[in-house]
Amino acid sequence: MAIVAPERPSTPRIVSNRERLSGVVQAVGKRPADIQRRWWESAAIFAVFTVLYSVIGYWLVVEKHVVGFETLDRWTRALMIWRNEPPKLSSVGFDYAPLSVLLLAPFAFVPVLTKSLIIIPVVSAVFAGSTMVVLNTMLRRAQVLLPVRLMVLAALGLNPLVVMYASIGARSFLWLAFVVAALGALFAWYVTADIRFVMIAGLAFAVASLTGYGSLVFFLISLVMVAAILARLGADGTEIEGTTVGFASPTVYVIALWSLFNLILLFKPLNWLTASSDTAASGGLADFSLLDILRGTLDLVLYGAPLAIVVLPALLVAGVARRNGFALWLGLMLLVSIVAPGLAVLVRVTDSPMLMNNALPILLVSVIGAIWLARSAVQGATVVAGVLAAALLLSIPWTFAAMDDFQQQGVERAFHDAVLTGDSQEGARTVDGSVVGYDNERAMADYILDHADSPDSILTDNASTYAVILMTGKPSIFFDRVDESDGPWNRAAKDPAGHADYMLLSTSTATDLLSRLYPAAAARDDTLLKEVYGNARYTLVAVPDGYTFGAVAPKGETSSGDGDGAEQGETDAPAPDPGGVGGVVGEPGSTGTATR
Repeated sequence: MAIVAPERPSTPRIVSNRERLSGVVQAVGKRPADIQRRWWESAAIFAVFTVLYSVIGYWLVVEKHVVGFETLDRWTRALMIWRNEPPKLSSVGFDYAPLSVLLLAPFAFVPVLTKSLIIIPVVSAVFAGSTMVVLNTMLRRAQVLLPVRLMVLAALGLNPLVVMYASIGARSFLWLAFVVAALGALFAWYVTADIRFVMIAGLAFAVASLTGYGSLVFFLISLVMVAAILARLGADGTEIEGTTVGFASPTVYVIALWSLFNLILLFKPLNWLTASSDTAASGGLADFSLLDILRGTLDLVLYGAPLAIVVLPALLVAGVARRNGFALWLGLMLLVSIVAPGLAVLVRVTDSPMLMNNALPILLVSVIGAIWLARSAVQGATVVAGVLAAALLLSIPWTFAAMDDFQQQGVERAFHDAVLTGDSQEGARTVDGSVVGYDNERAMADYILDHADSPDSILTDNASTYAVILMTGKPSIFFDRVDESDGPWNRAAKDPAGHADYMLLSTSTATDLLSRLYPAAAARDDTLLKEVYGNARYTLVAVPDGYTFGAVAPKGETSSGDGDGAEQGETDAPAPDPGGVGGVVGEPGSTGTATR
């Protein structure tokens, strides 16, 4: 019988790092050749554009009253994080992408800056300035000379859409700044093969996804793009899997976490997608036929981003004919950014159907695509960039003229008229008839600060009166729906005498829950809840001791309308139309009010 000796365990073989990475197509563990860092240039560009847009924004927002009510709503929530009674992080709510409010919070810490609205344009200017820095870095990687780079940035920076959204505090640049940063990182990755840029892009998309949900479209395309480019370059499955997982993980994680919060608190994990201000179905969507959507899409490109008409076919041709992979994927992104507004209307997941603000992503992706075409031209990079600058300059008067009568818009006409005439836009009407301005809110806030500034002394529905709250700079004055959640607030609304001295009502009962409970008081026709101050949009009524919900004054007693030293303010003004607080089109993407 033969005896078989036991097998000896094989000696483990140590694989060197160089051998392990020998089949990897990307640069890992080493820094490949790249452009030289010029922090001073980036700092200068950031400072110039940030200061420029801040100054223009002060002129527009503070002096000319061109600002969106959605912007005022988000700033009120940011202020409540610090100054509510008690301070509440829950003021962020679920109807906005959370970072579109949280990113404002550090700037809202000083109430005097928020109540004066001075800080509002500064924040959008900061993110617009950051966007210009990233675009300049892309131009450097495209080997475009400094004078031509500055021409491109100046021409883009003076585009009317860019100026308006960068200056009036709109949330557009909050999320687009991170999308552009992510695309800039992928641009650098394709040029250098440095895997670190993929991870940077993943982190940027994670922040963008919680700042504006529209960024998820660009994230999904970028995810497929990274995998496809690696496969085309010959990367093995392990490298493709590792890179795509590393790229996608931050965004997947934050979206999963946000869905979990929605599940725990609202029992609807996808509430952020179905009920947010980014995606909530608009009542006006039924009015759009397929022909209307096609016409609206054409108008967005033709008047908002005409550069796309040239850049899109150029990217597709370069991608297919010259086998330029990155050009092809940028072309796909540009195409999707063009058709996305119309698709959102078709599937009823938008609150800003075909509004002019949808042209801004198209414009920025077109510029990025044009920069890549300059990079692909090698020796002709500066020539292509020069053509880009000329095209952007020529589009300035064209887009500016279109802002006056573009069919679907927010405050573009108010911006246009303010720039053209230099007049305040208080009381002006947008194309759809909504009213611009905030004098009514300012007047009510001033009266409250002078006569009724005790903590929790005013019961109000902050979803409709947020602008007044913001302009007092003291959310602690108000007993609002954020203080103790909707349950206690609803009980207080039916027993106001036991909780507050006054009620602040919107004169429109369309969205104000408190005005719906007290329609006679909102109409200044309640004989017990007498107005102490009012204007076209709001009424402040005193709650008498012992008042009970539904009580009616004894027969024969009428309201004098000015009893007990009442101040009528602007009560002789015509009754407000739906363009008041409940319907002011603040900025594109705004429904005027926010609900919680």
